[in-house]
Amino acid sequence: MLIELKVDNYVLIKSLRFSPDRRFNIITGETGAGKSILIGALGLILGDRTDSKTTAGLSEKCIIEGLFDVRNLNLSTLFEEHDLDYADDTILRREILPSGKSRAFINDTPVGLQVMKIIGAQLVDVHSQHQSLSLGSATYLFDWLDAVTGSEDHVKEYRKQYQELRRKEKELLEVQEAVNKHLAERDYLQYLSNELSEAGLDNLKPDELEREHELLQNAEEIGAIVGTAMDGLRDSEGSALDRMNVILNQLQRLSTGSSEINQLNERLNGLVLELEEFVNDLRHIESIAQPDPQRLEEINELLTNLHGLQTKHRVNDLQELLKVRNEIDEKLLVDQDNQEALDRLKLDISNLRRLSESKARELHISRAKNLTALQENINKDIQNLGLVNAQVRLSLNEIAELNEFGLSDFTLEFASNKGSQFQPAHKVASGGELSRLMLVLKSYLARNRNLPCIIFDEIDTGVSGEIALKMADVMVNLAKDMQVIAITHLPQIASKGNAHFYVYKESDDETTGTYIRQLNDTDRILELAKMLSGDKPTEGAIANAKELLN
Repeated sequence: MLIELKVDNYVLIKSLRFSPDRRFNIITGETGAGKSILIGALGLILGDRTDSKTTAGLSEKCIIEGLFDVRNLNLSTLFEEHDLDYADDTILRREILPSGKSRAFINDTPVGLQVMKIIGAQLVDVHSQHQSLSLGSATYLFDWLDAVTGSEDHVKEYRKQYQELRRKEKELLEVQEAVNKHLAERDYLQYLSNELSEAGLDNLKPDELEREHELLQNAEEIGAIVGTAMDGLRDSEGSALDRMNVILNQLQRLSTGSSEINQLNERLNGLVLELEEFVNDLRHIESIAQPDPQRLEEINELLTNLHGLQTKHRVNDLQELLKVRNEIDEKLLVDQDNQEALDRLKLDISNLRRLSESKARELHISRAKNLTALQENINKDIQNLGLVNAQVRLSLNEIAELNEFGLSDFTLEFASNKGSQFQPAHKVASGGELSRLMLVLKSYLARNRNLPCIIFDEIDTGVSGEIALKMADVMVNLAKDMQVIAITHLPQIASKGNAHFYVYKESDDETTGTYIRQLNDTDRILELAKMLSGDKPTEGAIANAKELLN
């Protein structure tokens, strides 16, 4: 339950402290005094987003802090799930800087708004005036239905399966899109892969091919030059090698032990050996530079094909071309992997769909089990609130296709008079009828969900007199098991509270501020009298106020 709410620098509130009773609390005040501002501040620590209109023009940091007693709510596990420090007295705090930036904390641990909303939903339920429109929301209706029929465990089991199903279906779409994309270019990729494979790139040595091509292309000229050189160096009579050998033999005969002559012999012998090696190299060139038109054509074809592939794939050399080939082959392998993943996902989805449908049917049975008795009780309750001829019909039907709510279609229909056609309640019920209906629905929700605190923001719209007293009795009964806070303009409801708070505005020469104070017995009688008869209550109004309180 809410122990204390502190609000500093929020809209018209400079500094405000609100400490409600553990039971039934009443908040009253003139229209425009700031009651909705108070509820708006509370909403911010329950996870609502900031409204730029209400936070515009902040000159100081806005701080809203709520202290809650959570000792009987079994929230320690939920706190652990979100890495929060648990405390029996838990503090939710929101800070809004003049720049508009907002920060949220739970027990001094920074949290995101989603976490604050999850925790806040376990602490307070706020019924605002516009919430009657939520009767047209399937999310709200199913949330209410599952709470009051005790189906929430079934809902958790179903949603776990359904969310996994949806995740797999999304993954399937992504993989299918990848497969379709690759299939569209697969033929072309396969053609490129085949073309590169047939080129025999792994065995190509472009530098050697270029050298061989150069030799073969100039084979006749090279043969002629090499032949002439061979004749002059070795093959003809009186060749250079013959003459050098003659000179070497003569020098060797002059060998007398002179070091100079011995050095000359060694040098000339080295020259002869080097020239013989040179001649052998020439002979090798002569042997490979034989005209071979077929081999030349083969090399031409290899080099032309290689250069063509490099140009086609916009690369500069063989290594880059090999890299392109490997990338293409990897893409083709990805296609195969994607197809296998696609088959696995389809099987997973089929299994998950069967499990989800099974859980959805269990959920539907749980929802339908006590629906007739629930409908009868609701009709009794709204008739006790003065809707004597009105009826509610809870219509639950099984559908064929799974959705986030299972295999159920649920509508809450309303007929205000006997013989009237049932239609969705939010479309046909008047303001007063909706107020009473929502109070009954909220009372069922509060009891079944064991909410520690429920706030009714002018749920008495469109009612008065005896009906207002009966609505107040419903709230009094709720307050036996939880904390109830009601913002009201009706004295019949205001008189039933265990504590009565008054919201008001005060102005000085420069500013206007919203404040709240708890009324004592005397002040309370006066406030009720004003609610009955205006700013200057009569003695009869004061007597009536006392009677209401008693």
